[in-house]
Amino acid sequence: MAETATSEAPSMIGLDWGTSSLRAFLLGNHGDILAERGGTDGIMAVSAHSTDPRGDFSRIAQAATGDWLTTYGQLPIIACGMIGSTQGIVEAGYCELPTDLNALGGQLTSVELSIGTMHIVPGLQKTATVTTAPDVIRGEETQLLGLLTAEGNEPNTVVLPGTHTKWVSCEPTRITDFSTSMSGELFGLLSTSSILARLAEPTESFHSEAFDWGLQVGAEDPAALTSYLFTARTWALDGRLRAEEVNDYLSGMIIGAEVTGQLVSTPVSAAPVLVCGAAELTQRYLRALDRAGRPAVAANPRAAATGLFRIAVQSGLVSTKENTHA
Repeated sequence: MAETATSEAPSMIGLDWGTSSLRAFLLGNHGDILAERGGTDGIMAVSAHSTDPRGDFSRIAQAATGDWLTTYGQLPIIACGMIGSTQGIVEAGYCELPTDLNALGGQLTSVELSIGTMHIVPGLQKTATVTTAPDVIRGEETQLLGLLTAEGNEPNTVVLPGTHTKWVSCEPTRITDFSTSMSGELFGLLSTSSILARLAEPTESFHSEAFDWGLQVGAEDPAALTSYLFTARTWALDGRLRAEEVNDYLSGMIIGAEVTGQLVSTPVSAAPVLVCGAAELTQRYLRALDRAGRPAVAANPRAAATGLFRIAVQSGLVSTKENTHA
């Protein structure tokens, strides 16, 4: 939990409500974060067998924001993420590609909670073609709106690393394409529930040499990743990999294969690739992109708060115009 003392009257509450986590933001008149809270009450905190899911979600929202509403009175509440999925409180639907993110504010879905009306941002959907599978985004569209500006003509590539990493093509706030990689979930499963985990010793330290070795192996032939993965076990048995290095080597292989595979279909642009995610994971992707010869920069990891504010302005729920330099 993080709180920021302020004398400014807030203009809204923003919720980034995902599968496993909930971040709540108290936002000022220019979109600045006056207070912030984070917790593990994502949508999975409510059982699929709940007899009163709306009541359960209301109680979670009350715990996260109730004292703000008591202190400041009723404020507009806007949420993004999996709370708007079929597993959430109500399905908020999807916008079809290509989508201009500046239109999201006109397509909110509203639901009544005990704390008031919550307005939910739609996700993005890519329909299937003869050669491509369908794909969906829910929550990342708001991060993207917080990262991107309408100025400039250069197309951008944004990487949003996480459990399901998104690679997004933007021109400049118009989303033209995206794809999902399950690298984060794959790493989680392999590092905890597979035979590879038997020889690994989890550690908070980053073993850069093992990670870079993994990057090199994974990038050599992404299609052969399922064969390469087993080398995390054999090199450990051989003694070349220490137990505390196994997970970084494994992470490097998975990210190296992902980055190499994704760059094949990622348009080359003069603009650097934007990487927006948790600090440690962002650094791993920046390292992989640098090794692949693609300029990349870390972006604001709290972009969802800016996106939620911009959507509130678009929708008319917040009348104060945004200070674009905030």
